[in-house]
Amino acid sequence: MKKSMFLFLSLLLLTGCWDQENLSDRRLINGISFDLSDEDPNLIQGGVRALNIKSQGGGTIEVKDELLTSKEPTTGEIGHEIKKNLPGRLDVTKTFIIFIGDELAKEGIHPLLETFYRGNLGYLPSKAVVVKGKAIDILSINEEDSPIAFRVLNGIRAAEANTLIPELNLFTIWNKMGDERIDMVLPLLEKTNDKPEIAGLALFDQDKYTGKNLDTEQSTLLLIMRDDLGFIADVFIPYEQNPEKKYRLSIMGLNRKLDTTVSKDDSITSTLRLKVKTELNANPFGGSDLKSMAAQAEKVMTKRMEEVVAILQESNSDPLGIGMDVATKYPEKWKRINWESEYKKVEIQLDVKVDIEKTGGLF
Repeated sequence: MKKSMFLFLSLLLLTGCWDQENLSDRRLINGISFDLSDEDPNLIQGGVRALNIKSQGGGTIEVKDELLTSKEPTTGEIGHEIKKNLPGRLDVTKTFIIFIGDELAKEGIHPLLETFYRGNLGYLPSKAVVVKGKAIDILSINEEDSPIAFRVLNGIRAAEANTLIPELNLFTIWNKMGDERIDMVLPLLEKTNDKPEIAGLALFDQDKYTGKNLDTEQSTLLLIMRDDLGFIADVFIPYEQNPEKKYRLSIMGLNRKLDTTVSKDDSITSTLRLKVKTELNANPFGGSDLKSMAAQAEKVMTKRMEEVVAILQESNSDPLGIGMDVATKYPEKWKRINWESEYKKVEIQLDVKVDIEKTGGLF
């Protein structure tokens, strides 16, 4: 554990210039959690995971991973209270993850994150995630090889690369949180067998978590609909003749066009057209009837995307940016309507075309 901590600290040292300050005077915060207090709904239960660094002399250091908690009305007061119990300066400039419990997220995350945007201590590359249940349950997991926030960060980066969740940080979250024309989504975590796990995406209506989620398969489809691909994006399509078996299509690229129109009676129709270029990378049945496989993929993806759209409208969450399209093309209409009620009435149509352009090395 000490060896791993030393290596982890060395990586942190390479990312910042701290030669003007004694490290033993700092408490490096790498993870923060916020939850609604069980005892008093007017209080926030906050937790921080801090690296306690002590010089042992002879050029050696000892690093301990500490968990501290406090319950206060605001995040600022939580920070102040925790500082009183820690010697040295509390350093949040390497806070990798901000964990937010789902019940607290339903009340709005703007007041929780606002303090991170003020002053010069906020770390804008920080990730923010919603946790099923209590966020402190994730932050308090004890890992043998590295602090838990670092493990979660690695998992988030892998999920971003595999198009399970979008690439987000405090900077990009802030931009969407203040724009009523589009809603954000955040990664959803849950604790499974005492390990943190990416469960999908938490859907938001402005800064409030709706309580509705997309699983990881639905999340990939949403990101395809947004043209928000990571390094890899795979979809698994059941064979028409044997739905128990599936072939894998890897997305090589796509063309997206969102066309929203307002009729004379003020009804809104939004058509999302997707042309998806794919590579066949797993074909358990063998053979390469690409035309019929592409047609089956179009049918299956359209149906699944329609299910995702239904969840979005039911949740009053608009991460596709349909409101932005209306506001851009019909600014006068946008000023007149109540988008909160109008969005659920929008007729959203999907036009999905799939091309299988490559079949991999084995076909």
